Amino acid sequence: MTSPLSSPKPQYPQAPRGLQSPQPPNGSRSRMVLLLAGLIVVVVVAAVIVAALLFTRNSRTVSEPATTSGGARVTGAPNEASAPAAGAPSRAPSAPAQSAPGPTPTVEPTSAASVTDPTTLTAMHGEVTRDPNDPRAKGDVNAPVVMVIYSDFACPFCTKFAQEVEPRLDDLIENGTLRIEWRDLAQVTQTSPLAAQAGIAAGKQGKFWEFHDAVYGAADPQGHPEYTEDSLVDFAEKAGVPDLERFRADMTDAATVKAVTDANQHAYSLGIKGTPFSIVNDAYIGGYRSADYVRATVLEQAALAK
Repeated sequence: MTSPLSSPKPQYPQAPRGLQSPQPPNGSRSRMVLLLAGLIVVVVVAAVIVAALLFTRNSRTVSEPATTSGGARVTGAPNEASAPAAGAPSRAPSAPAQSAPGPTPTVEPTSAASVTDPTTLTAMHGEVTRDPNDPRAKGDVNAPVVMVIYSDFACPFCTKFAQEVEPRLDDLIENGTLRIEWRDLAQVTQTSPLAAQAGIAAGKQGKFWEFHDAVYGAADPQGHPEYTEDSLVDFAEKAGVPDLERFRADMTDAATVKAVTDANQHAYSLGIKGTPFSIVNDAYIGGYRSADYVRATVLEQAALAK
């Protein structure tokens, strides 16, 4: 007899074959897993990028100071200088970058300044003689300005001074403002002393300045002329020296030679070593300067002398 507990299991009918869920093969399942994993990675990366962009924008917003509707920055203390004018845009365009300043141009002086050192002034004033019998001086002996000029007949810049500057001073001599006193500093060429001796000889006959004009008028301001006794006699003749034999004798006299040598040494003792060199009251001019410069110096010293 068969036990009721051992009755056979009921048989359920199977679904028709066409309605059963198909089972994917093993290769297709692997591809689906990889595709899903890749999709997850893309989503994570995109989320990171979006988060970074949001963080950057928030940081920029926080670090930039707030502005009022007028555009003035609010940074704790008011800054009126930085506030734009009414109607100006809230953000003024930044000023263009300025280049580094260049060197300050040097302003050339227009006249010689007065000396203030007492010792130097004493030495300068000691060179002025105002001797009414000086044959190598011209101008009023009581003129408010005295120019003592150290010069050389062979010096090209002395030639330039005689040709270009001295004519511009003639009116100041004529109206009593300026007196010029000549001093020798004969050193440029070997015959410079001989020419200086000739100047002294011409002065002994009252023709120094005429001789001065003849010699410098013939000189080349770019050259260093050499002189002979005969050439200097020719200049004396052109200058109107009346006694040429006496002129020649005086030019070569031992006393005249010594006078030129002593004049050189005296100039050196003052520290004067080049020509032309001019003392103009309380100022001095070393070397050649333009007629405007020299004239301005004379007029300034005249004003100070009043």
